[in-house]
Amino acid sequence: MSSSTLLICTVGGSPEPIVEALKHWRPVRVRFVHTPGTKGKVAEIVPKAREEGVDLDAGRYDLLELPDEQNFTSCVEHLRGLTDEVRAWAARSDGCQVVVDITGGTKCMTAAMAIQASHWPCLFSYVGGKDRTKDGVGIVVSGSEIVLHEQNPWDALGHQAVDDFVVLFDQHAYLAAANVAAATMRSVSLPDRKRELSSLEQLAKALDAWDRFDHTSSKNLLESVSKSANDLRAALGPTRGDRVLAGAAQLVTHLGQLGQAQAPSRHHVLDLLANANRRKDEGRFDDAVARLYRAIEAIAQVALKDDHGVESTEKVPLEQVPESLSSLWAARANNGVVALGLQDDYALLAAVSDPVGKTFQDAGLSGTKSPLVARNRSILAHGFERVSEAVFDKLWASALSLAGVDEASLPSFPVLAEDRP
Repeated sequence: MSSSTLLICTVGGSPEPIVEALKHWRPVRVRFVHTPGTKGKVAEIVPKAREEGVDLDAGRYDLLELPDEQNFTSCVEHLRGLTDEVRAWAARSDGCQVVVDITGGTKCMTAAMAIQASHWPCLFSYVGGKDRTKDGVGIVVSGSEIVLHEQNPWDALGHQAVDDFVVLFDQHAYLAAANVAAATMRSVSLPDRKRELSSLEQLAKALDAWDRFDHTSSKNLLESVSKSANDLRAALGPTRGDRVLAGAAQLVTHLGQLGQAQAPSRHHVLDLLANANRRKDEGRFDDAVARLYRAIEAIAQVALKDDHGVESTEKVPLEQVPESLSSLWAARANNGVVALGLQDDYALLAAVSDPVGKTFQDAGLSGTKSPLVARNRSILAHGFERVSEAVFDKLWASALSLAGVDEASLPSFPVLAEDRP
């Protein structure tokens, strides 16, 4: 076995299994995890190991006491204290490994060690035997011990990666989630697990593309995910998998409508609002308000195009503008055509008695005291001020009112965590 092994083993009432593990792994260092009642067993293990050719001087082993071997929570908490030591050892070089032997100790100790070690870069070891007392169902007969070991199943099966993926995904950290799935896919050997992790990677990439307004790529990736429905259900579980697949189908519908619509359209408005809402969830209020500003502008552009024949607010013929405004805008017109900004759009809507224009004015969005000014002062626009949550909330309520929608009707994607709605 490796000459650079750290062995962590739970100590029970019998020293023989621990000695067998020491013979098999021949560790450089050992952590004996014991209780007040089994601390004395270490004094038996060390000389027995020496007799078997494994010399453990006092500088090569340490003790960790679990004060209450029947208190599961206490056991996990004390074992958690080994995490930094385990990670530091594994990081020393490629030849350094950590082995956790769960043979000895109470059932509570063993379960606590298995749970805590599932988060460590380690191998699991267990001393079984070819012969047992009580017609094969009792304890291992001394002298018949064999060491069984395997890769940490949380790593081998990618379970920890799936847990990490879910946390990142639900935080809208889609690219990071995709990277977790991709990295784990390279390390697992089971073809089924590779396919399952691939389906998660595609799902996260689809949502990342949606976040970046790459709607075509997002739709294509989501359709690919739907074709791997069984792999997705295997990775996330049937209930959660079905919820995700239903969400994917709904989002594909939205993206399809978006792709077919001629901009600007109501579908573009809803997509911008949904994107702003996700940035708000991340606490990125400057990003969120930048998207809200564009959504509010798009609402006016849609109303002017659909209801008043203004195809582009970049080129509005003055002849289409009421006299009250055309005289004001004439000086900046070029060949009888004027480009309109957001405030101009809503001024024109108000001048032609469009209800959206009145809603804009009633919300206090026009003039120098408009909360829209905060966007212009934002570091993402023309200033160096951060946008507050309060400003976002005001603009969010106004944007929903202008669009005539509520938050629940916006395109969204279900969370993956089982304990969240």
